[in-house]
Order: sequence, then C-alpha cells, then structure tokens
Amino acid sequence: MEINKFSVVGAGTMGHAIAELAAIAGYDVWLNDVSEEILNRARERIKWSLEKLREKGKVREVEEVLSRIRTTTDQEKALRDSDFVIEAIIEDVEAKKKLFSKADSLISKEGVLASNTSSIPITEIAQATKRPERVIGMHFFNPPVLMPSVEVIMGKSTSQETLEKALVVSNRMGKEPIIVKKDIVGFIVNRILYRVYDIACWLADNGFSIEDIDATAIHELGFPMGVFILRDYAGLDVEENVMKIMVERGFELYSCREFNRRVRAREFGVKSGKGFYSYPEPGKYVKPSIPKERAGKVKGISLISPAINETAMFLREGITTPEDVGKACRLGLGWPKSTLDYLKEYGVREVVEELRRLKDLTKLNHYEPDKYLVEMVR
Repeated sequence: MEINKFSVVGAGTMGHAIAELAAIAGYDVWLNDVSEEILNRARERIKWSLEKLREKGKVREVEEVLSRIRTTTDQEKALRDSDFVIEAIIEDVEAKKKLFSKADSLISKEGVLASNTSSIPITEIAQATKRPERVIGMHFFNPPVLMPSVEVIMGKSTSQETLEKALVVSNRMGKEPIIVKKDIVGFIVNRILYRVYDIACWLADNGFSIEDIDATAIHELGFPMGVFILRDYAGLDVEENVMKIMVERGFELYSCREFNRRVRAREFGVKSGKGFYSYPEPGKYVKPSIPKERAGKVKGISLISPAINETAMFLREGITTPEDVGKACRLGLGWPKSTLDYLKEYGVREVVEELRRLKDLTKLNHYEPDKYLVEMVR
C-alpha cells in the first residue's frame, strides 16, 4: 500500500503525537490546526518527545523525523490528495461529520479517513461521506507515543480493504491493533473501563470509601491505578463528555452523586488540583498513597464482574475476539489480566451469582448476567 501523503487534522495532545508516530514510521505528514500558535506548540512538543526517544535509543535522527512533518492552517491544503487521514479534533459528532464531509471530496481516490474518537460510533461519522466504506476508527490511547496498542473500529460499511490499510499503518507505527469488528458506542476499552467505574461509583455513593475501593483495585485486582485515581488523571470533565456521548447512544450507566458533585464544583482531578483526591500542584500528578491494608473491604469480584459481563456481550455478539479482549485489558488498560482471566480465576458460577446480587442490590438492569455467562454455567 502506497501512502505518499499522510494527514493529521488536530494538533492537540493526541493529534501532534499521532503525527509524530506517522513521521517516525517514515510517512510524509501534513499536520493541520486552526492557528500557527497551536501548530508551533505542537512542533515544540514533538521535538521534545523525539529527543527523549533518541536518549532511549528509539529514534536516531530527530531532525530527519521532523523534516517529514509539515504544518499548515490551510485545511484544504492538508487534505487534498491525501492517502491516509487521521482526525483528532474535539469529541463532537457534528464537528467530526463536517470535517469528514469536506475531506471526502478532497482526499485521493483510494484514500482512507480514520477517526481517533474514543467513543462515537464510526458509522455515525461515516454518514457524512459519500464513500463510507473508506471510513474507519483508529482510537489511540494517551500518550500515543508510549501506549502499545490502538483500537481499530469497523463501521457498518467499512470495507475489508480499508481495515487492511489501517492495520498496515498501525503495525508500521509499532502498535498492536485491537480489532472491533462491529461498531458500538465506546468500543472495547472504554466499555470495559466504564463498567468498573459504574459499580465503583455506586459503591462510593452507598457507604464505601474511595480509598477502600481503590485499595481493592490496586492490591487485589492488580490495576496500575485505583479506579478513582485514574478518573482524576483522565479528567472528570473529559469523562463527563465521554459518558454523555455513550449514554445518549444507549449505554446504561448509573448516575453517580460523588462524580456529579465534583464536576459541579469544577473539581476535575489532577488538572484542577482536586478531584476524588487532592494534588498539591495543579497539573502535576502525584500518585496518592493507598495502603494495602485497606484492600478487602470491597470484594474484587464485585468490581470486575460488570466488566466481565460486558465482555460476555462482546463475544456473544461477535464484536471482538477473546484475544483482542486480552489486548484491550493488558495493552489498552494496563491490567495484569484479561476480564476472561478474572472470570476463570473467580469462577463463572460465582461471577453470575455476584452479578445477580449486584442487580438486586443496585436495582440496575445492566447488571443482569449476559446469556453467554448463563449458558456457561449450564
């Protein structure tokens, strides 16, 4: 597959890092945003990142890689005759559809349009184009340069040829692809993660401390961060937008009082200096200390069973494979195990019983055990 021109629209945190990855992979990249100020800042950040990679022996020549990146505020110029476009603008479906409609008429005849959306269904974005078979999702994880995987999402009309092109690009960038074969809101990683968030928030609203919940997540389940620490790190304002997108499209979530209260108070986490935890220097992450002795007050099976239930739906519906679920958990989330490993560890009968207990306790229908798990018990 020949890619003579590679375009990235959006030079923010994700966009400039994706452009960097593409340039490291040897592509000639056009990076577009609305102002020279944004683009200059993006170029400085790319250079800083490349120098760090050179120190680690992962990049040889910083200037050589930089020479493959052109920046422009002229979006039409960036898109015209491009062979591969990755969109990394704001998480707003109308903004994305407007961009894709424009790009559809400008890119090369066999060009691919990819979105870095973390949650919006690809089919919805592709509706704005005349050739939806060329549209695909490529959800990179933050920070893109360091995270080892990318979700590759097929829309309803995405062609096999488009998928293969996206996989070639993913591999050339050094990323392990997690293939989402059927388009669903939130894809794989976010849906698994938000199921853990969901039950953790219900527990926090109903008498359990966030420290006890995080202690179980870290010390029993082996998560790299506590559930609420991760939310602070990601930014509660960002998460609120993701949840809104997912809920509007049918993903059932518990409305969390502890979360909503902090958002109303503009306590967004690390960026504001306070979220579920406090951070002495706003914008600087200092990992909260969670003693191992606090683990056990919340059961690990309670935190992970809803995520296992979501995984069961993926497999029953043919959305992804057990192998890619493993990649999503280990590479996308940094967990030591897949949800299917936790299922094996706790036992399918025990997980089904726990889900039924949680449904009775919370009165939330989305904890109803999936047919896939019920059949496994039978």
